[in-house]
Amino acid sequence: MNNQQGLQTQLPTKSIFSIFRNPLLFFLVSSSLLGGILVFAKNLRAEDSVEKTFDELALVCGTWSDPEKRAEAIAACNQAINQNPHDPLVWTDRADALFAEKQYTEALLSYRRVLGMEPTNSPIMAKECATLSQLKKYTEAIAVCEKALNIDQNWQDTSPAIAWYNRGVAFRQLGNIEQALYSNDWALQLKPDFSLAWAERCTVLADLGSYSDALNACEQAIKTDRENDPNTLATIWGTQGLLFKQLKYYDEALKSYNQALVLNPKNAENWTEYGNILGILGRHGEASTAYQWAQKITPQSSLVLTNQCANLNRLGNYEEALKACDLALQEGDGNWGEYGPAMAWSQRGNALTGLGRYEEALTSANRALAINPNYPDAWSNRSATLWHLGRFPEALASTERAIALKSDSSLAWFNQARILTTLGQYEEAISAYELAIQGDANIGDRPSLAEIWVNQSAVFLRLSRYGEAVSATQQAIALDGTFSQAFYNQGLGFMGQGLYEDAVKAYEEAIKIDPQNADFWAGKGLAFQYLEAYPEAIAAFQKALELNPNHAQAKQNLEFVQYQLKKQAEKKA
Repeated sequence: MNNQQGLQTQLPTKSIFSIFRNPLLFFLVSSSLLGGILVFAKNLRAEDSVEKTFDELALVCGTWSDPEKRAEAIAACNQAINQNPHDPLVWTDRADALFAEKQYTEALLSYRRVLGMEPTNSPIMAKECATLSQLKKYTEAIAVCEKALNIDQNWQDTSPAIAWYNRGVAFRQLGNIEQALYSNDWALQLKPDFSLAWAERCTVLADLGSYSDALNACEQAIKTDRENDPNTLATIWGTQGLLFKQLKYYDEALKSYNQALVLNPKNAENWTEYGNILGILGRHGEASTAYQWAQKITPQSSLVLTNQCANLNRLGNYEEALKACDLALQEGDGNWGEYGPAMAWSQRGNALTGLGRYEEALTSANRALAINPNYPDAWSNRSATLWHLGRFPEALASTERAIALKSDSSLAWFNQARILTTLGQYEEAISAYELAIQGDANIGDRPSLAEIWVNQSAVFLRLSRYGEAVSATQQAIALDGTFSQAFYNQGLGFMGQGLYEDAVKAYEEAIKIDPQNADFWAGKGLAFQYLEAYPEAIAAFQKALELNPNHAQAKQNLEFVQYQLKKQAEKKA
């Protein structure tokens, strides 16, 4: 009898005596009451002494594949093992359940207990191989898979394709694509309907740059899924989504991730990638929601928190962005993306820049580059901070470092153009804006592209190239019809060409979007002034001054228009 069983038989006796704290009183009660108590005690002991048999526990242990029952299944496995630690099937179910829960170290120990009892069990070795890969012990995983393939040919109701598949996964992680593809070929030759192998092939072929073949493999993975397991299908759809992302087919990638998340809404990785793609497309509000879902599933994920930080920066929510980045760095799980914690430090710097804390921002930017000096966005973000600090030569040098690392970085070219504009190098700025437009933002990030066009239009205005300025604003408006600054700059362009009625229309569009902007009202007033529509001009200037009593242009022009109106009245008189 184990300790737990002993406690169960002692508890009823203890509970009865707790009623009679003085044992002498126990013998003074009536015989009928005593009989009732003894019957109660007997029944309680009988109920507590009933425990599930090993076979019953093993049956519950085997229900681990149902996520809702997995915790109960693992507990049953543990109890069954306490009764009989020499049953390999229970150890296997326990290992499989722990693997499904991503408790890979414990799963590995359980698989090895099975192999201690059955040292030539190839299917278990294949599972050990998969577990080692999850623990990033790829070389050891390959050795175990090869042992599984060579030690015997008794694969029971499974297939050696499993070992070939896991061998290929480990080789891919080590960067040996040739061996990964070789293993995958064998897996599919042995088991042509092996959907996970097709999904892995999709990834391997994508790494080789064979994108068309990779997509075909992903489609085959979906077609051959016979188990109809939502998690497996979700993995395949997620793999396809990642491939579409690499191909920059972002709409198709979103569709794939939608399918994946319908099948398994608890996959934080898919939510994160879904958010990343929405961010690439400039749909930052939706991206924020996706990251929130990912964070609910993995609240300490450094990667999720960092992506949310970056997205909040794009939304201008700098306080919240700073909190997310600090949480990622201070309390996160340490699992990062391609650029490691450098991304969190860089985005932290962005948030601090947005809050006007430029020296702190520069410290964070420098920390990011100390971690990863080959991170192009970190150099770009640093340039923006230096620009705000008025350190223009250093800012320009930072953009050049970013461009050297990533020549199609729209962010780097955009920041360089802004710095060149500040330095009065307008022709060079226009060229930099052109390269920003042609860069990696020219995918579907319509708000970012619109911002580039509007900034370029401002340079054209400085050069009195009004027609080109208007053309640039038209490009911006076509991309983002809610960009009020685009309409305002368009109005300035029309004013420069003497097209005052068109200017009025442009200013009115800007005011519809942002009616609290005094500059827009002042611009409209100036257009009416040139049209000699003085009452309308006065109304517009007065509105501008209502919004900003210190608006110098509105104040000056209001006085002029009132004087002109007075002169008109005197002439009529």
